[in-house]
Order: sequence, then C-alpha cells, then structure tokens
Amino acid sequence: MKQENIDCMKYRKSTHLAGIDVETIIAEKGSCILTIKNAFYDTNVDVSGNKTDGYFLEFVEDFKNMVVNSINRKTISSIVKTLKNCSSTDSRNIGNWAGVQIELGFDPNVKMMGQIVGGIRIKPISPIANISDANGKAILNTSKTLAELTENWKKLTKQEQSLPTILALATKLKSELK
Repeated sequence: MKQENIDCMKYRKSTHLAGIDVETIIAEKGSCILTIKNAFYDTNVDVSGNKTDGYFLEFVEDFKNMVVNSINRKTISSIVKTLKNCSSTDSRNIGNWAGVQIELGFDPNVKMMGQIVGGIRIKPISPIANISDANGKAILNTSKTLAELTENWKKLTKQEQSLPTILALATKLKSELK
C-alpha cells in the first residue's frame, strides 16, 4: 500500500529502541514511561546490523529491547537506589532493576563516536513522588494500642514511613493511643 505524508523514519530497519522511536512515542502519547522486565549483559548482539557487546533492557510493555549506555545505567541505578532503598552497590546490580518504571526522553545533544546524533536519556525522576499515603494511612488507622501502632509501623515501606502525612498520623496516634 502506497503511503504519503508519513515520517521518513517510520519504516527504517531497527532492531533496538532508538532515540527516534522515543521522540515519536512522546509526540504521540506525551511521555514514554516503560517498566523494566529484565536487564542483562550480552555479547555479539546484532544491533541494527552491527555486532556489539553491552547492557540491554527488556520491557514489560511491547517495545523493542534497548541498549543502555553508561549515563543511562547511572541514572537507573540512582532511581533504583531511591526506590528500593538499597546501597549503591545493590542499585548497580542489574538484577535489581526488574519491575522499575523509567521515563525515557529524547536528547538531541547526545553524542556517539564524537558526532552529535541525538539519543535516549532516562529522565532522573524520583519514584518517591509517586508514592501514595493511602496504604500507610489505612494500616496505621487500624491501630487500637501503642503496641499495634508499633507493629503496623513495621508493615510500611521505608518510602511510606518517610511521607510527611504518615509521620504526622503516627505522631497523632502515639498521643491518642494507650
């Protein structure tokens, strides 16, 4: 079928997610948020006709795999460290990246082999901003005694415990319960 007035990059041969793909997704949907299914290192992988060794991501959503450069690996590690409340060493372990949502952006200034070609950058967003206090409030509000409050506090994640609304509720309940 003959098509006119389409993006000249739409039917290019590409084996892995590229900056142009992310730029198109953002233009169509407003953002490109994906969930990491698996992170791995592999050798001799065909990346659009070139054999390469490197780090790769597979996504839960139906998207091509993505090659992950060192800058993007550092950003993911930072997100994982904050989200999973783990050490720097554990956050760099790619086995800990599964299940983490990342937001991809297109940066026109990305260089490859000395040339400005544009490419994918993972946005250094803090996943903590997306944590709801509803679960923590529900758990704490079931407390009838100080002992129950202490036990219920342990059921909360570190991120939930750090939310101002949760801290305020715990302080209030401490003064009310016997």
